[in-house]
Amino acid sequence: MGKPFEKELENVSSTFEWALNQDTSKFEERIKTSLHKPLIAIGSGGSLSACSYAVLLHQQFGGIAKALTPLELNYSKSVIKDINLLFISASGKNTDILFGFKKSIEQEPANIINVCMRHKTPLAKLSEQYTISRTFEYDIPVGKDGFLATNSLVAFFAVLFKAYTNQEVNKKFSIGPDKTFLKELKDFINKVSPIHTFITLYGGWGQPIAVDIESKFAEAALADVFISDYRNFGHGRHHWFAKRGKQSAIIAIVTPEEEAIASKTLAILPAYIPKLIIRSNASGALASIELLVKSFYLANSIGKLQQIDPGKPGVPAFGSKLYNLQYASMFKDEGGKLTATERLAIVRKTGVRSLTELSKEDIDKWLKSYKQFLKNITSSKFGALVFDYDGTLCAHDDRFKKELTKEINDAVITALKKGFVVGIVTGRGKSVKEVFQNSIEKKYWKNVIVGYYNGSDIGTLADNSLPNIELGSSESLQLIESSLNKYFTDQKRVTIEGRPAQITIKVKNTNDWSLTRKIILQVIHSLDAKDVNVLESSHSMDIIDKAKASKLNILKHCVARTKELGIAENCLCIGDKGQWPGNDYLLLSTPFSLSVDDVSALPDNCWNIASAGVKNAQATLEYLDKIVFQKDHMKFNYK
Repeated sequence: MGKPFEKELENVSSTFEWALNQDTSKFEERIKTSLHKPLIAIGSGGSLSACSYAVLLHQQFGGIAKALTPLELNYSKSVIKDINLLFISASGKNTDILFGFKKSIEQEPANIINVCMRHKTPLAKLSEQYTISRTFEYDIPVGKDGFLATNSLVAFFAVLFKAYTNQEVNKKFSIGPDKTFLKELKDFINKVSPIHTFITLYGGWGQPIAVDIESKFAEAALADVFISDYRNFGHGRHHWFAKRGKQSAIIAIVTPEEEAIASKTLAILPAYIPKLIIRSNASGALASIELLVKSFYLANSIGKLQQIDPGKPGVPAFGSKLYNLQYASMFKDEGGKLTATERLAIVRKTGVRSLTELSKEDIDKWLKSYKQFLKNITSSKFGALVFDYDGTLCAHDDRFKKELTKEINDAVITALKKGFVVGIVTGRGKSVKEVFQNSIEKKYWKNVIVGYYNGSDIGTLADNSLPNIELGSSESLQLIESSLNKYFTDQKRVTIEGRPAQITIKVKNTNDWSLTRKIILQVIHSLDAKDVNVLESSHSMDIIDKAKASKLNILKHCVARTKELGIAENCLCIGDKGQWPGNDYLLLSTPFSLSVDDVSALPDNCWNIASAGVKNAQATLEYLDKIVFQKDHMKFNYK
């Protein structure tokens, strides 16, 4: 099993160049939108070294991050909710990475990113089932690694570097070891023996390399290795050399940032201790990649000393059994007598990370409310389905498309063909009319009710006079818009658009949202504008005229149409932002309301009962799949 390690080293430079030429734009977009929340990077074996590198990159751009193995992730599941996860796996198929992914889905993190170095991996196939997860696969030309992660690891480092930094690499930069390093490495090897212990010191961007040295030396049985940062080494670990110095050596990982502390630390240690400095003259994240490759040459040299090829050291039978151990069933879910569905719905509703945060009395109370809600919504008869648009019928990636996706369109058309009413209420104007007219046959337009500009202008899809953009704005909205334009002069970053009965503010970069939001709210309160309301989505804010705009306005129009048709009058409302200031909080305050994302804190409406890890348009499809059509009504058949 494996490949000759020296043969793998011959390919690392071409692998690095290949990785830098990969299209990482979508990966970069996903990464950048995750920076405002903590990140856990998950991997096993060599991939854990890439996780350590990802952690440093994430922290460089202001995010809190930590690297964990899949098993460690399982023990940390109480903190997974509402944070970001990054799974790194070359093959995307080992038992541990799939275990970690499945366990994390149950906790519904904010976002899951998977990166693999092969196409059509089991991890990617699993990921496709969930809205919150996205996989990026790169088909590395050199194929599968030998026993140790080498070219795949270089590729991971390069892809992560490109996605996080978006920096061009100088053509003169080389990751291959120079003659000086190779000479110093040869001299070092001549001073150590097969029984030496190696203490690896690091700081900053050298940390992932220390992790990888420990990994490779242990996995290939090359030598004992301890790792420590330069200062933690001074807190007792130096004592190892007082007792075992004659059979110990130092490996110091150095970039320009650590040059001073490394020099002073090494100068204090006894001169007889063999020392190897793995140095990069590059600064920042790029240094890690050069250091990584140089550490491969160290592993190769120690392998020769031990007469072990690190690329194919030989795997005992018990090793294969351990690697493929099926252990998921050994970790039972905590939830008492609750079903997984009940547990998930209550966690979503209460906003806790785990049910352990709730008392038994609280759990019993919420379970009772959940069951009563289900009883009400499944026993009622509906004549109309009323939807929010963005985030409910339209996924984030589809927001600029001119038609509904086929799956959503088919589901909507089915209800219309059966003679029922469909309502759409949105902060948009003309663009949403174009989407539905492009998607739905004209003969059904009279049964499609559209509420433009958050329900301030309502009519059928057949009414081409709507939306009426000539409708004026209130004095308060005009004053607010004027004030905001003074603060947001860069329209490339923040756009402010005055619309009938509302102002819409959008940010191009989600990282700008927090400050933008504070300024908007401060302006509104400083002007004492009591006749407006603020509604938010994930990427925009609407300031609306309370007297004219409300998503509830659409319900009376839908009910009027159901009466004309002689069908059931209740409306089943579906949206994605049910808690104020979410833009669906009024629509989902109705008794028969389902959320495909955020829920309100009220117990009798706006529950999210979609599958774990499924949100937005995909959750809407789940709900619509449970609609049963009768002659004069629809039923929501949830089991």
